[in-house]
Amino acid sequence: MAQLWMLEDLEPWRDTPMPGDTCEPTTYWASPEMLDLPAEVCCEIDARIATVTLDGRTEHIAHLGHGFTTLIGDDVGSVGEVRLRGCLVWDRYLWTQYRTQPTGRMRVKARPGHLIQHETLLTTIHSGLFNVVFDGPTVYCETGQVPTNFGVRWNTLVVELETWP
Repeated sequence: MAQLWMLEDLEPWRDTPMPGDTCEPTTYWASPEMLDLPAEVCCEIDARIATVTLDGRTEHIAHLGHGFTTLIGDDVGSVGEVRLRGCLVWDRYLWTQYRTQPTGRMRVKARPGHLIQHETLLTTIHSGLFNVVFDGPTVYCETGQVPTNFGVRWNTLVVELETWP
């Protein structure tokens, strides 16, 4: 089965799959250019891009195999067989932007680290509260190794696609 990197957003949510858990996340595919992805979390996979029209909107979906589909931006450029480079992004609010429901199941193999970025904390009029301003490149960092003055932007997972009925 294909092993891929997946970014997990930091939205508070009741499900945090751990290694060994199976989940059915709503995902989109991010290219390195789209999210300033460091090389450590980029992988390549063959996919078949198709269009789906729902409610008068045409969306692109990538079939990654094993019954797993993920949404893909309109800038994909072609329909048919392609080789994607980047990673999956688990977006629990994907339904607010797309009508197509991705399908598929995956097993979490590891939660090895985070994507981090330099952060500056700006004081506010409220004691103890700050505005966070991120700057500089996004870099990969193993769990427990986040340096001072850096903040976590994404959690990283290594996942394996499982056969979908």
